[in-house]
Amino acid sequence: MMLCAGLLYLRHYLVLREEFPGVTADDLDDALENEFPAGTGWHAVREDVSLPLPRDGRTLFHWRLYHRDHARTLMDDPRRGDILTPFMPANVSVTSDPDDGHAVVARLNPAVLGIIFGSDAGATLKSEIAEEQSALFQAMADAIRSKKVTRKEPEP
Repeated sequence: MMLCAGLLYLRHYLVLREEFPGVTADDLDDALENEFPAGTGWHAVREDVSLPLPRDGRTLFHWRLYHRDHARTLMDDPRRGDILTPFMPANVSVTSDPDDGHAVVARLNPAVLGIIFGSDAGATLKSEIAEEQSALFQAMADAIRSKKVTRKEPEP
């Protein structure tokens, strides 16, 4: 019974899907490439993968997020470091919502990985990494929205 409950929990929470109304996938992709927030410790690298694009013509961008200090914390965990190294670059996909076109970001949920693996590395995944990634995307979306408001032409 516990196994079934655990699997249902994982299925629902393993991937985070965040929507950013007022921001397009192209806007967010451009921000990741050109205006990634300096001083955060996070680095973004676009992944050119050969996955098929959505059949409905939506754009799909793949990114990897890196943070040297968090990676060091994960690697230095004596019990789990070697197991956690595949999760150090966070895979992120950016696409458009099929209904209204706003940006949608999908990524593995570091907090769930932290629960699974436990120890100091798990605590880092649960707290710092999960919160920082969410705050980072929200800050980029807010900056994009702010630029759009300031560029808007006054109505005659």
